[in-house]
Amino acid sequence: MLGSLAALGRPVSCVSALTGLGYTFTSGGTKARLLRPIVGALLRLLLNRPGQCVLVQNPDDRDGVLRLGIAAENIVLIPGSGVDVDVLQPKPEPPDPPVVAFVGRLLADKGIHTLIRAQRLLRQRGSDVKLLIAGTPDPANPASANEQDAAAWGREPGITWLGHVSDIGALWARAHIAVLPSRREGMPKSLLEAAACGRPMIAADVPGCREIVHHGETGLLVPVDDAQALAAAIESLAKSTELRARYGNAARRLVADRYSAATIGRQTVDLYRSLVR
Repeated sequence: MLGSLAALGRPVSCVSALTGLGYTFTSGGTKARLLRPIVGALLRLLLNRPGQCVLVQNPDDRDGVLRLGIAAENIVLIPGSGVDVDVLQPKPEPPDPPVVAFVGRLLADKGIHTLIRAQRLLRQRGSDVKLLIAGTPDPANPASANEQDAAAWGREPGITWLGHVSDIGALWARAHIAVLPSRREGMPKSLLEAAACGRPMIAADVPGCREIVHHGETGLLVPVDDAQALAAAIESLAKSTELRARYGNAARRLVADRYSAATIGRQTVDLYRSLVR
């Protein structure tokens, strides 16, 4: 909205790149419900003008933007920002026990609480699955956990909180499985990076995630906010080296074919060139 406001009255095109519909449109909280009609009206006013382009990352967000009343001719779908498949290469599995890794901000909307509950269920069943959490709280987001929550999780048996991780390839070399039980995504880069490293994935069956996690092909999809189903999915992959290898190889092929930085980069350059013309 700020970028579009800044472009008012100026002879320029404006690309509004939405990496997801965000807290205002995904939360059921009172604040979000009050803001939603105001933000929607502003978006319709700003983004339906000539020279506007709304860039979305998945078909569900495209449909959501259409429902907001944005003109179809102003919407372009480019699936994410891509990953460098030359730098992020498939990695051999580490030794047992099986390790599941979560990469992302520690938000309720990313499913972090559901994941913690699933890990506790696995421990109660006697599972030796380990959980790595890579990411930090986001104090500006109302749905964020705090530092005390994260530190407490890291003290639980079988859970390690790593905080911010700068070498994502080294992280996936330590893990067997990638997990992201998010309530909604644009195009989850953490899963794209995991897939580039040949890791099978488990995610909630929600927009964004299901573009990269093809159930029974590159990983497993589970219902949103369902700790029991998430624990069962983790357990099934933890027990099967064959399934992990099959899903991980398919995930790598999918990212290399469709979501590489080179492929996404060409689509993005073509968009800007069309606007310049």
